[in-house]
Amino acid sequence: MARNSALLLKVALGLNLALSMVSGLVAVLSGSTVAGMVGALPAWAISGIGVGLIAFSVGISWTLARIRIGYALLISGLDFLWVLTTLPLTFIPGLLTPVGTTTIVLLALAVGGLGLLQLAGIRAILSEGAEPGQFRHRIRVGSSSDPEKLWRVIRDLGAISRYSAGLSASRLDGGPAAALGTVRVCTNTQGQSWAEEVETLDDDARLVSFRFRSEAKDFPFPLAALSGGWAVTPDAEGGAFVEVWWLVRPKLRHGGWLIVALMTVSLDRSFPAIIAAMEADALGARAPAHSRTHALSYC
Repeated sequence: MARNSALLLKVALGLNLALSMVSGLVAVLSGSTVAGMVGALPAWAISGIGVGLIAFSVGISWTLARIRIGYALLISGLDFLWVLTTLPLTFIPGLLTPVGTTTIVLLALAVGGLGLLQLAGIRAILSEGAEPGQFRHRIRVGSSSDPEKLWRVIRDLGAISRYSAGLSASRLDGGPAAALGTVRVCTNTQGQSWAEEVETLDDDARLVSFRFRSEAKDFPFPLAALSGGWAVTPDAEGGAFVEVWWLVRPKLRHGGWLIVALMTVSLDRSFPAIIAAMEADALGARAPAHSRTHALSYC
């Protein structure tokens, strides 16, 4: 993930963290005073809201340190939930003082604005390195395995279902050996299948890329086009980095990036486990056990 593309999201999350933490501390430390200023809300309710805001700010801090699109999306959703649940309080007669009404409206505007800014930051990350209308997501995982040994495991393209909890089967059409133009067919645990055509296979660069046959009538994902790939590069300590990426064109012209953002939740969770299982195979160790799940899965 490029630093510049993540800057907007980091700024928005940082502002959200500061607002939530300050508001939470004020509510907890001065619950009775705040309750007297805003209206008929009891002091214990104000303090409880403050505790929730502090916990929320801790979650934002965790997300800010790691920048995961799925968690940032969840934070934005909770921001909008705050707006939807607090603004109606201003319409209840006698509940709030003028100060209370003003405070709630200003907080709702600030929180809603930060939620929108975070969504803009998520979209900027997904747009990095992609053409207009396309979105890109990548995962980079470190490994202690020798790069060449790990590449040989990844290059066994038809065997990926051995390592993925989201796949029940995988095979190569046209023979057991992978080559340019080879088609890999994967089936997930829900019985949905799709085909991927090998577009690049470079053993020297340890790189493979695919074009998903999204034009097929039974293609199971809501995408107009999808491509992706794997690359293995050495690190400075004799291990390797594995990078997996996807380039996506959603069917929806407006708002389709939100579908891509939601898909990253499953990808960020499942692919580090897939790579860990491949690493174990490359090292000659026992692969981590995993149960078959009904999660969204690419291969």
